[in-house]
Amino acid sequence: MAKEIRITDNFMFATVMKNENICRPFIERMLGISVEKIEYLEREKDLRADPFSKGIRLDVYVKDSNRVFTLEMQCSNRKDLSLRTRYYQGLQDISFLDKGNLYRHLPESYILFICLFDLFGKELPVYTFENICSEDQRILLNDKCRKVFYNVNAWEKETNPERRALLEYFFGAAANDELTRAIDEQVSITQNLRQWRKEHMTVEQEIQLQASYAYDDGFSHGISQGISQGISQGAHDAKVETAKILLANNVEPSIVLKSTGLTAEEIENLKNNA
Repeated sequence: MAKEIRITDNFMFATVMKNENICRPFIERMLGISVEKIEYLEREKDLRADPFSKGIRLDVYVKDSNRVFTLEMQCSNRKDLSLRTRYYQGLQDISFLDKGNLYRHLPESYILFICLFDLFGKELPVYTFENICSEDQRILLNDKCRKVFYNVNAWEKETNPERRALLEYFFGAAANDELTRAIDEQVSITQNLRQWRKEHMTVEQEIQLQASYAYDDGFSHGISQGISQGISQGAHDAKVETAKILLANNVEPSIVLKSTGLTAEEIENLKNNA
């Protein structure tokens, strides 16, 4: 019997949110705003400032006429989530300014993290951040940026009944209203698609699998050379061997960079010489 996959699975979340009839009301309910018809909706969008900079892969990237919404499902606390929002915001802005837009044309931006943990440890269901003046907190910077972190573990403390229903569903409860039932139905349909299950071997899982094989082979090769060249060289060779295997399996160079610690130039050379 196939393993049940829930909405909190990153790949499932990204797939379900491809459905505009789910994604739009989801955003509206989570933020308490009205969203116009979505102009475009992208799953696992890749953003980077240039080919050699650190890229990010977003679960869901949505835009209406004057706002941008990034939705991320976060299952584990990597401790750097707050800093990641800073980088996310910068790359989003660059993607718009590259088109020749003026600063005043930058859209209103929302970065949403649905977390299965309490990032800030205060047992709040929602943490919303805007830039304000330290000396007078009545003064907002008005840079049109908001970062919102949802703690599904504190769903019982959410006073808004519609948002509470969503947080409770993500916590693991049964669907109990129209939107959560629509999400649950889409989850059931999706996980029963053979092709989707095949694709469910996510990039992260592929990296773990390939990297484990590559590390064994590459490290052994590196150590043999390291006998004469030093352990440092051997460790570097292990990283190179890992990178070669990942690139051969069509893993994105940005992910190879993150996985191996090699420089962008080294990875580009390996890619060109493959």
